[in-house]
Amino acid sequence: MKKKVSILIDKEILEKAHELGINISKVCENSLKLYIQAIEQARTKEQAFLNEASFAKEGSMVGPLGFEPRIANAPGWYTKPSYTTAP
Repeated sequence: MKKKVSILIDKEILEKAHELGINISKVCENSLKLYIQAIEQARTKEQAFLNEASFAKEGSMVGPLGFEPRIANAPGWYTKPSYTTAP
């Protein structure tokens, strides 16, 4: 079912579209379909990423996304080299 709507279009663009025989309603409808599809795909990808990457699964050693301890603060990860001279 189609619904009648009003949109505002720049006068020069509208005139050029009429000169070229462009069906403005069809172009607008097709453009909206593509735009909606792109937004829905981006949201789906974002949600999948958040579901898998942001939250640690039970029993996992991995923390939430963005948590990376600094090596210098992690006990046992770094030992200062000792520089001793031979007697």
